[in-house]
This record gives sequence, C-alpha cells and structure tokens, in this order.
Amino acid sequence: MASFLGWRRGTRLISYDRFKYALINLDGRQWRMFEILANAFLAAEFPSVRPLAAPGGDDGMDAALFQATDDPQTVIQYSVRKDWERKIKETVVRLRETQPDTSVLIYATNQEIGAAANALKKEMRTVNKVYLDIRDSEWFLTQRNVNAQTVAEAEEFCEKIADPKLVGPQGMGRQAQALTDLETKAAFVYLKLQWADDIRDKGLTKLCFDALVRSVLRDTTSESRLTRQEIREHVASLLPAHPRSVLDIQVDGALRRLSKVFIRHWKKVDEFCLTWDERVRLADRLAEMSILDEALSAELRQTMIVTSKEMGVEPPKDLDGAVDFARRAIEKTLLNRGEVFASAVISERTEKFVTFSDVEAIVYHEIAISRVPAGLDPNALIAVVQSALLNATDEIRRYLRSLADTYTLFAFMRETPDVQSAVVKIFSDGDLWLDTSVVLPILAETLVEEQARSHTNLLKAAVESGLRLHITDGVLEEVVTHITRSRSYARAVAQGSAEGEPPFLLNLYAAAGRDLNEFSGWLENFAGQRRIEDDVADYLEDMHSVLLTDLTIEADTADPELRAATAEIWHESREARERKRLRLGQPPTDPTTLQKLVSHDVTNYLGVAMRRQQRGERRGAFGYRSWWLTFDRTAFRIEDSLKGRYSGRPPASPAISPDFMVHYLAVGPVRARISRRTEETLPLMMNMSLLDAVPGDLLNLAQTLRRELAGLPAHVVNRKIRDTMDEARILLGPSALGGEAKLTAEIKERLISQAKAR
Repeated sequence: MASFLGWRRGTRLISYDRFKYALINLDGRQWRMFEILANAFLAAEFPSVRPLAAPGGDDGMDAALFQATDDPQTVIQYSVRKDWERKIKETVVRLRETQPDTSVLIYATNQEIGAAANALKKEMRTVNKVYLDIRDSEWFLTQRNVNAQTVAEAEEFCEKIADPKLVGPQGMGRQAQALTDLETKAAFVYLKLQWADDIRDKGLTKLCFDALVRSVLRDTTSESRLTRQEIREHVASLLPAHPRSVLDIQVDGALRRLSKVFIRHWKKVDEFCLTWDERVRLADRLAEMSILDEALSAELRQTMIVTSKEMGVEPPKDLDGAVDFARRAIEKTLLNRGEVFASAVISERTEKFVTFSDVEAIVYHEIAISRVPAGLDPNALIAVVQSALLNATDEIRRYLRSLADTYTLFAFMRETPDVQSAVVKIFSDGDLWLDTSVVLPILAETLVEEQARSHTNLLKAAVESGLRLHITDGVLEEVVTHITRSRSYARAVAQGSAEGEPPFLLNLYAAAGRDLNEFSGWLENFAGQRRIEDDVADYLEDMHSVLLTDLTIEADTADPELRAATAEIWHESREARERKRLRLGQPPTDPTTLQKLVSHDVTNYLGVAMRRQQRGERRGAFGYRSWWLTFDRTAFRIEDSLKGRYSGRPPASPAISPDFMVHYLAVGPVRARISRRTEETLPLMMNMSLLDAVPGDLLNLAQTLRRELAGLPAHVVNRKIRDTMDEARILLGPSALGGEAKLTAEIKERLISQAKAR
C-alpha cells in the first residue's frame, strides 16, 4: 500500500468521465488501441499474456484470441464488438475446436454489459462448462488508477481517442447550439467551465477574460505557442464592439493571473501556451460536459417519443435530427433570456425584462429559418422544449442551469467589457413585496415534487441571499378570499351547481390528480375556517419567511394627482380583464370587489415607490432596495402610461418580474451568498402556465376519470388522472389557457381509454 500511495502522489490520476468518454467513443477500427490497453490492465493478473492471432471478423472489429501461458485452461479475448452476446457464443464454439480444455473465458470489452450478462454466464457454465468472466467498460473504469502502468496506458488511450473529439473542432462544434461560429462556441465552452470551477466571490470581469484567454490558448503546446499580440487579436475578434485598448488591458490581466499555474510564459519572446496539466484538466471537464450532453439528448429523445404518442402523432422519422432541433431551440431560449436580462441591466430600462420571447415564438422562428427534420410536429416540439425547461430531471436541470448562466454571462460580455461593474449596479440588499400572483403558486406547488417548485425555490434562494420578503394586508386579503372561494366552488362541484371557471388552487389540485373530496382537507395546510387571515399569515412567515408588512401609510403620501392617475390605469386594466371574462361566459365580478382589487394594486405600486423616496433609495434604475415582485404586466407599463396623465415626473417603476429575479440571483451581486445546492434548484424559467386558468372541461374530465377508475388503489387513480390531465393540456395547447378551449367528445373518450389502459 505504501508504494501504491507513493506513485499516486506524483502521478495525475485519470478522471472517470474522460476515460469513459474514450471507451464509449472507441471506433471499431481502433481495435488495436483497445487491445494494447486491455493487455496492460490484465498484466497484473496474467504476466505472460500475449497475442495469438491476427485481426479479423466483422469489419475488423473482432479481436483475436489470447492465451495466458501460465494457465493453459484460461483464454482471454479482447473485443470492441457491440453484439457482445453473439460474439461470446461464437467464441465458445470456436474454442471447442481450438482449445477444448478451456475452462475460463475472460472477455474484455469497451461495451457496458453489467448484469445483462447474468443469464449468458449461467448458460456458459451449465451448458458449455466454461466460466465466463466479463471485464466490461465499468471494470476498466474502476481499474484505471490501480497502478502506474494502468494510468499511463489510460492516459495515452484518452489522448488518442477522447481528446481530439473533445477539444478539437468536432467537439466544440457540438457545444453552444445557440451560437454558430466555432471560436465563439469555444469561448462559450471555456466560459462555462470557468463559471463552474471558479470561487463564488471572484469578479465576473476577471472570470470572463480568464475564460476567453484559455479558449484562445486551447490548442497551444510548448512547441506551438501564441504571442501576447496574437492572443489580444483573437479576443478582440470575439468582442468586436468594445474598444481595443480596454480589451488589451483585460487580456494582459488575465495572462498575469493565469501564468505559472495554468499557462506557461516565455518572457523573452512574450509567448504563451497552456500547461499540460491544464490541457488534461480541461479535457476532463469537457468529458463531463459531453456525457451530460448525451444525457440531455437521451431525455429529449424519450420525451419526444412519449409526447408524440400523447398527441396522437407519429414520432419524427429523423428522431436524432428532431432531438438536435429541440436542443437548439432550448439553448436559443436560454440565450434570448440572457440577452434581455443583460440589455435591461446595461440600459437601466426596468421594463425590458418583461419582453422575453416565449418558447412558441422561438420554436416557430427556428422552423422558419432552418431545415425541419422529417415528420417533426411543431406542437409536439413546443411541448418537448417546454418540458425540458420546466420538468427536467435533477441532473439535466442542473446542467441546463449552468448553460443558462453561461449564456447570460456571454450576453453581458457582448454588451460591455466590464461585466462586474454592470452587475454591481443591481441591488445587493433589499425588501421584496410579493404580489398575489406570486403567493398563490407557492401554495399550489405543495402538490408537486420539490424540484418542480419553481416559485418556492426562487423565494428560498432570495431569502438565502439576504433579501427580505413581505406581503401587504391587501395581498393577504386576496389570498384568503381565493382560498374561501376555492373551498366554496369545490362544494358546488360536489353538488353539481358550480358556475364559471374553477379557481386557480382548485384547478391545480385537480390537475395534480387529487380527489376533490379531499380538497378542503388540503387547504387545512394553509388555514382553518375560523381565523383564516391569521393562519395564512403564520404559514407564509413560518414556511417561506414572508412577513406581513403593509404599505398603506406610504401609499397615502403620494401626490393625489399621481394616485388618481395610477388608479385610473389599474382600473382600465381590471376592466379589460372583466370584459374578457364576460366574453368567455363567466359571471361578472362584483363592482365592490373590483374596486378593492384596484385599491390593492395601487397600494402595492405606490407604497413601494413612496417608500423608496422616503428612505432616499436612489442609485440607478436597479439600485433601489424596495421592489414589488409581480407577474402582472400592467405593473411594468405604468411608468410610461403615467407620462401622459400626470403633470409631474412619475416615480421609477418598483415592479420586478420573477424571471428577472432568477437571473439576478444566479449572476448578480448576491450570488456569493447562495450555496451551489440552492443555485442548482433555481428554475430555468418561471412556469407561467400555472397562472393560466384551466378550462372547466378539464375539471370535469378529472371527475369523470375518477368515476371510471373507481376500484383501483387511490395512488394509482391519482397518478392516472395527473398523467391524463397533462396529456389533455398538451392536446389543447395554448388555446386551453384562459378557459377558451373545449374538450371534444372524441378527445375525452380517447383520454379516458388511455388512462384505463395504462
């Protein structure tokens, strides 16, 4: 053991992912490289192992037979064939003729076999009297750092097989699908690696330029170096909109920081190259990225197949092309959101962050400008992209989260060479008042798994970053009213007397597959039926650190003319929504309730705005410490609307969107306070569909399904209803939102039959 530890201290160990990538990507024509590798790995057990035959078989992929001279009854075979079971059976037949005394067959392969060979091993042992010992890819992976010889062979194997595909043009070309130029893609990849590896409190400008310099030097060696001037020119070509003198200063700073540790500097000729350790480290990290890329593609492929089936269309004939198309649409969505965030911060236009292009628009734009894979249904594609952004597995969500952050940084770099100065303009401490549109979803999210709770995770990260959360008395009243109305509507459904569209919480409860008879019991998680306001306030404070802090006094200090104009805008907005409700056949809202809602909106908007003035909060558009977190689009256009109605200067809009908050928490000045674990739970985009009304038809469908599935275990019924509701929403598409679509008898019958068949 001492000697084992001794050589390890002076040897760079082989990473699991890089070696795995090399094994997976071994071309069948490279069988000889695998033979040499396997020979070295087995040498400790079989010192006299030597080749016995020349290559042959299927396309030259079949390795020759080997025999260990110290044990004539043991035969070792190396093979890179994918049809390993057939190959083993053929080998045993051959051994009956050439080596009839064989009792042990060691089969070494780069394929992943594992437990899949258990039945074959039993057959070989009982029928052929041969003990089959399989050394598959996982065995090689576990043995890669056993001794100096395996490390040396594994390193050479990785250099020949993995590294050209990872670091070369082929590997870079597969990355950053929202970008086109190879050098830009490389810069993005190294920025992503730098973002993942660097310490949390490192300045963003330094981080970005360190990544750019590394990307420029990625192909350099001690024999092939770049001069300082060449590095400067490469970086300038990546950021052509910025002054060359500023870029040169930043490049020189990065070269100084990276020298000796990550790059080598020949001072006399002023030339640079990456160190060997850094090249290997980067290859290791790129291998990790590549394996995650494959996992993302696999998840998209499965989602594409399932979604197509649910929508009643055939999966695309060119499935790989469809997956690539979906991947590109996802990354372009992430880039778009990063660009809007960066533009809003740089231009100090607080309303810009509500202009994010929706997924549908990006998908249809891609369809318009790109070759669409055969048989790809646009609606199925949209559903797949949305699913990836909203419902990905933990591993994939973390990976997409890192892509989103990198696209945001990349967008900042395009806007300004001093990313750090731009970002620190955003508040690093403050108070957020939550709108009802933010509070209700966190109640509904208790119905889903923790990783799917986008609103809840957003608020958790905000609290961890040091921000303080509040609600006004008006918002508390709206939440309590909604809970009471939901409870009443559920009773009306049970009695067959329900009218109008179901309330939000009841909709989400039904969509989760829950039994409406238990709805009132679920509401008990938040409030009883006597002191509802106190119960809800206590729940929000205990579970989400949200304090009840009213703003009525602050709002009342506003100029009466300003207050009247603001109320007029909110009243017009509420009236427009009311007209839409009436067109959909929904009962009108009571005028007193309508006026109360307007009053609450005005209190939130002006209360935060006046609080800013009273506390002297003025440090740029995003430097304020008091904000109103809301989904309501009206809040983001009031400042401009006031200019034609108010004689004075309107206060800066206090509204900030949850989507802006996601980016702010990920790359803003508070990011150092948020743990990696919490950051990884941040949503990729806020699930706006939660806020849309679900047609009453879907609520009726859930009730019908529960009757049809009576007799099955409760958890099975809930799952079937939940899955069927998801399918129904996909089938109805955007037209279902707001209660505008109706389930046809044909669709309803098909959904019910599918639920029964599952």
